[in-house]
Amino acid sequence: MKKIALLVQDLDSDYFTFMVDGAKRYCDEHGYQLHIYIIRGKNWSHGSFDYQYYAAVKLATKENLDGILLATNTYCQNAPESKRVALVKEFSYLPLVSIGAIIPGVSSVVSDNKAAFKQLLNHLADDHQKKSIVLMMPVSTSVDIIVRRQAFEEFLRERGIPLDDKKIIYADYTYEDSRESLMHVCPDKGSVYFDAIVTCSDDLAFGCIAYFREIGVSVPDDVVVTGFDNQRRCLYSNPELTSIDQQIALLAYNAAELLDKQFSDATVQPETLSVPSIPLFRESCGCPHSQTQEDMRNRFDTEELILHRKEVVAHFHFFLQEMQASLSLTEFKRLLIRNLRDYGIGSCVICLYDDPIYYGKNDNFVLPDSAKVLIAFSTQGKYEYLESSVTNPKTQMVPEDFLFEPGKPVVVSSLFNTSFQYGYVAYTPGFIEPRMYELIFSATGIALASNRLLSLKDAETKKLADVNENLKTASVTDALTGVFNRGGFMKYGSKAIKAAVKEGRSGAVIFGDMDHLKVINDEFGHDMGDVAIRAEVAVLRKMLRDSDVIGRLGGDEFAIVAPGLTESGFMHLVTRIEAEADAYNRTSGHPFTLSISLGMSIFTPDDYDLGCMLKKADERQYEQKRLHHRTRA
Repeated sequence: MKKIALLVQDLDSDYFTFMVDGAKRYCDEHGYQLHIYIIRGKNWSHGSFDYQYYAAVKLATKENLDGILLATNTYCQNAPESKRVALVKEFSYLPLVSIGAIIPGVSSVVSDNKAAFKQLLNHLADDHQKKSIVLMMPVSTSVDIIVRRQAFEEFLRERGIPLDDKKIIYADYTYEDSRESLMHVCPDKGSVYFDAIVTCSDDLAFGCIAYFREIGVSVPDDVVVTGFDNQRRCLYSNPELTSIDQQIALLAYNAAELLDKQFSDATVQPETLSVPSIPLFRESCGCPHSQTQEDMRNRFDTEELILHRKEVVAHFHFFLQEMQASLSLTEFKRLLIRNLRDYGIGSCVICLYDDPIYYGKNDNFVLPDSAKVLIAFSTQGKYEYLESSVTNPKTQMVPEDFLFEPGKPVVVSSLFNTSFQYGYVAYTPGFIEPRMYELIFSATGIALASNRLLSLKDAETKKLADVNENLKTASVTDALTGVFNRGGFMKYGSKAIKAAVKEGRSGAVIFGDMDHLKVINDEFGHDMGDVAIRAEVAVLRKMLRDSDVIGRLGGDEFAIVAPGLTESGFMHLVTRIEAEADAYNRTSGHPFTLSISLGMSIFTPDDYDLGCMLKKADERQYEQKRLHHRTRA
């Protein structure tokens, strides 16, 4: 089965979901498997770490794929025109088709937006008698944006209207930016100097409508607003938004067809196809809109989606809490698989690099030769045996034996946190909004970073993990419990904190004091007190990661260093420890009640002295100790 990769910026916007729909339809009709790579272009400027998505480009190798469909405009949107051809041709090691931009020497499929844009402008002037039309556009070197400006300028020239500074309002592609730009040029209703605003995206148009509503300007009675892209939302906005349909699904379908020609004949000459865009006149320009049965069905589907969103977001809140907790590797994998399945993912492989890879914004990411399978599950069989197996991501992105859920595209994305690449994920999406999957795996990357077994593989961390697991040195070991004594904890706890701080990470120092140990010793004897102490250590070890540093400071006092643990993660950890202690009390048969009061402080790269952290944590646990005493009383 041939594998076709569609390289897109995200799956959140309708622009890309339409593209996926068209490419998938062609793949389904011809028995191909569609792989969707979530990527960003080189030197991506939006977001502090969004450039990390570029790393997934390196997985699009000729060993992993048979051909590439590239959403060129978004991939190259931060590159000057002179460098775009070279950027696109970096993929020429495989059959390649550009979607959205003409690239010399590469088969390309583009929308004819200029004719549709001028048709829209003429409609506003002739059918709605608009005399003062302005254009809202981003500052961009995108050919598509430039074409829309050219169409606007031609429209003005043909009607003898001079082009001045007030005719163009600059705003980035976002809803928020359009509102801010309008706020600057039209601070109130009386300062609106135009009767129509034509924008270069639907998001810009929605931002304009929202701002006009705030200042008392009626759309379309006072000002006409139009968009571009024909998002699904256009049908249920108020008013329904006039927009331009680029027929993106048809574009992608035709692109896949051109790619298929290259499969059949490697010597076929590059060709360019143009698909006409279609203006759709609705209420926001003053036209009545009589909805078709298909429109009503789309509106119903969207309303169902909105109703479902609240439930999904609530579930995601609990997912974040679980991922922030201090977890062993086994528990982390179990919870991750359960949550991914709950979100409708039918098949998934997560592979981690041997070591986290630092990838700076101006660096060239080099894909390693080795990755280890963290989890692998599918509706097509049991694949637990693949866990911990090693694969070469350059030649075999996922293990050869693994089968993805049939009939669905495979989404491929990097797993990262801040400036570090941890690995990648390949999965078949389910029933929730695509954007949620990006958030889920973003949270997974953060969780991987907070788990020292997975994120800190340098020599010092390995040494600490070995010491913490085996406790070979008797001089730092508590004889009764097998955890560090006070001296060992202060030594290795400090090292763990310094290793985390070196990576720019924070974490938790936890102070614990067993409840009523003196009462247990007095009523049941010191041997039973020793049983209680060992039982408490067993609970802590079960609930903490293997690499967290645990120490018995003396008597009934314990301390823990947990790099990466947040305050909310600590609260979740306390709940789990209490539940485990309750389970012990119900089944142990011992006459005492096992309980511990815990307090925590957060260390940061600016504040990480272990002694000071312990003092702060002790003060916080004292409050919980008083609560436990009142409860017992």
